[in-house]
Amino acid sequence: MNKKYSITLVAILTITVTTIAFFRIMIKETFAESVSVGAIMPDFKLKDYNGNEHTLSQYKGKIVVIEFCSQECPFSRGADPDLIKLSEKYKDRGVVFLGIDSHFKTTPEDIKKYANEIKKTYPILKDFENKYADLVGAKVTPEIFVIDKDGKVAYHGAFDNRSGPNGTPTEKYTENAIEALLSGKPIEKPETKAWGCTIKRVQK
Repeated sequence: MNKKYSITLVAILTITVTTIAFFRIMIKETFAESVSVGAIMPDFKLKDYNGNEHTLSQYKGKIVVIEFCSQECPFSRGADPDLIKLSEKYKDRGVVFLGIDSHFKTTPEDIKKYANEIKKTYPILKDFENKYADLVGAKVTPEIFVIDKDGKVAYHGAFDNRSGPNGTPTEKYTENAIEALLSGKPIEKPETKAWGCTIKRVQK
């Protein structure tokens, strides 16, 4: 190995290592740590696609299921039918479902059109510039936060354990968490790894 080749190789390796370190720092700075289970879920003030304003605090005393969603994501779309069924199942039991769309390109008009197409039974709020997703550390769609009646995160993670957009789940994490809260029992799995499409954020 000649000296010129060695110097070139060292330079390439140095650039590669520096680039990897840079992107690790960027990722760490861009994405906040997710709100921990047991912590108070930060409040928000977001509008749905009809222009109605919602805050998390207005639902205090109720169980709230927050779904970070995107109609651009096949995983999120695949979970929609079951989420709709789940919201209908618990709507008379003090459980509130809210979708939050943080995709930087999606407009309220886009969301409304899609929601009407699939007959979404609960509001989808628009998180402009993904500020709330950044605040709570949401990274993918679908990603679920189940909030208890005291405003604390009781469950965070995947909607269920399906292996793909059209997979059949064998563990219904979100439904199990709701049932546990309603019955006053501990949640067996309060945290799982959320899977899906990364939230497409604005370039800052």
